[in-house]
Amino acid sequence: MTVNVVKLGFVGLHVGDRDSMKRHFHEVIGLPVSEESPEAIYLACGSDYHAIGLYPSANRTGIRHFGFRVDSALSLADAMKDLTASGVKAERKSDVFPGIPETIEVTDPDGYTVFLYHDSAPVQLPYGLQGVGPVKLGHVALFVENSPKSAKYYTDVFGFRWSDWCEDLFVFMRCNADHHSLNLTNNKRRGMFHVAFELRDLGHIGRGCDVLAANGTPIVWGPGRHGMGHNLFAYHRDPEGNTVEFMADMDRGHRLLRPAAVPH
Repeated sequence: MTVNVVKLGFVGLHVGDRDSMKRHFHEVIGLPVSEESPEAIYLACGSDYHAIGLYPSANRTGIRHFGFRVDSALSLADAMKDLTASGVKAERKSDVFPGIPETIEVTDPDGYTVFLYHDSAPVQLPYGLQGVGPVKLGHVALFVENSPKSAKYYTDVFGFRWSDWCEDLFVFMRCNADHHSLNLTNNKRRGMFHVAFELRDLGHIGRGCDVLAANGTPIVWGPGRHGMGHNLFAYHRDPEGNTVEFMADMDRGHRLLRPAAVPH
């Protein structure tokens, strides 16, 4: 049975240089720090308690995990039953993240750690007081071994639908009205292609580029407009080389005409 998810909630990153990564996401991108400890720094984007987690690591950088909010009509207990019935190995956990009392942990076919959750405490800090100030976490793009195979998994297990394909090379997948919350791209290596934050409009994209320039961070692609999803974009790299996209004006709702089934 399918466990329908409705939102990309958070992304966790292994970080080698805690201070430079905190400065970039907090002061430059403009995400408020919800909570900080020796183990992790949690930063908010929008109304939820955290959207980005930075986890200090002596020997790893890049993606650590990501999390999806489950449809409120389904309890986590029932989600566990459905996952088990589908042959998906899952573990129910408590207090893994601040502000989220309970999660389900799953490992997808490419080895990525996925957390499912219901509720998140609201962020308690003022928002948009510095830096670029995105309005929400937009999507995460991952390198996978076989995009049709991975797309089928996310469709069958988590209720995703595809919005666009580029041959069999990469796929844009949605779990709500946005054109995509997940992008899967064929590659020999595993890891994060990029993480995206949504800005308000073209003017906000321009201001974001100005803030990056003022902080010595070059744009590596853009500003421009994508063909698939039609969103405005500008890409840069954080201090540890992770690619970060600022985007706006993505296709939504009635502009998405693709069916549910994966065509492969």
